[in-house]
Amino acid sequence: MTANRSNLLLTAPLAAVVVRVVVVVGLAP
Repeated sequence: MTANRSNLLLTAPLAAVVVRVVVVVGLAP
């Protein structure tokens, strides 16, 4: 199942973006 590996490559940057958005939203107010 190579789809799992490609999914991991997509999840890593996506998780970084999500974390950054959460931090920005948390610091916004």
